[in-house]
Amino acid sequence: MHRHLPLMPGFTIRSYLLYFCTMKSKFENFVKIAWLCLGIGIWIQFFSYQMWVWESLLFSLSFLLVLYPLTTYISKVLLAKAIRQKKMIMFTIKALVASTVSALLIVVLYYVFQYFENIGWFRRSLLFDGEASLLHDFTGAIISVLFINFGFCGLRFFEENLRLRKTLVDTQLEILQAQINPHFMFNVLNHVNVLIRKEPDLASNLLVQYTNILRYQLYNGKKETIDLKQEINFMKDFIEIEKVRWKNNLTVECLWKINDYTQMIPPLLFITFIENAFKHVSRSKQEKGFVKIELKQTIDSLRFHIVNSKFADNSTIKKDTSGIGLANMKARLDILFPNKYSLKIDESLTYYSTILVVNI
Repeated sequence: MHRHLPLMPGFTIRSYLLYFCTMKSKFENFVKIAWLCLGIGIWIQFFSYQMWVWESLLFSLSFLLVLYPLTTYISKVLLAKAIRQKKMIMFTIKALVASTVSALLIVVLYYVFQYFENIGWFRRSLLFDGEASLLHDFTGAIISVLFINFGFCGLRFFEENLRLRKTLVDTQLEILQAQINPHFMFNVLNHVNVLIRKEPDLASNLLVQYTNILRYQLYNGKKETIDLKQEINFMKDFIEIEKVRWKNNLTVECLWKINDYTQMIPPLLFITFIENAFKHVSRSKQEKGFVKIELKQTIDSLRFHIVNSKFADNSTIKKDTSGIGLANMKARLDILFPNKYSLKIDESLTYYSTILVVNI
């Protein structure tokens, strides 16, 4: 009967992998668990060869001590360097060399434990029963080592991929946020400029109120999340200023159905839709325009509904749908709430309606 070198036991738990890889510290915990599972699998396989329990335990620990340094070096150091420098061919060569060294050390370890059994330190086991060539031992060892090394390289590659994706998402959010903020500031300054010429006193008061809005936008707009109360107060300030701007030409109705004002949400989540509504609402001496806003909170979602009147021949809203403000909002929603939001835009001859539902 020939000796058989153990192969890495197959185990892949994708759900745990995705969870532990979200943060580096958690990923390291997952790698430790992977090593633990590998050690248990190796011990069970050695024990199945009728090894004495303490011998199989000592052999498994020695096996891991031989593997761990070089496997960690390959997967954590060499792979990360190869990805940064884009030298995967050189990495493959170095990984094969390091794996060969590990395989040779494992073969030496096998012969050491075989010697211990021969001199009676351990009870005879089936693992070392019979004779086999050194080539046979090395072939089995190199297969096992390569399987293990490239398995851990796969884990590290997945971690690096998630890290790069997170960096990309963070960069996209920063770019989109930077585009949203100047767009908002442009509208604000344009409103004040118009009023300065017509009603300077009113423009002065509105400028003070706009300062509060811009302060919120400046300090809170770059935060990842803000509590619902602050965001609603920000929207209320903006709406009140718009009501003063348009005086009696508009009817504005707001309904806030909120149970928990401490819920955290991304800042500036609804302001683009409010801006667009006031920008394109119909206004005339014959008939008042209207803007209706409703924000409703449920256990696991927020439903924002805004409707504004429009002229029958108003075609600017449709054009604005693909403009920078709404386009950036859609892109931002895709990043912040992937597959967790719905955006419905409905337009008729007399009104324009937007319904945004986000699952939080």
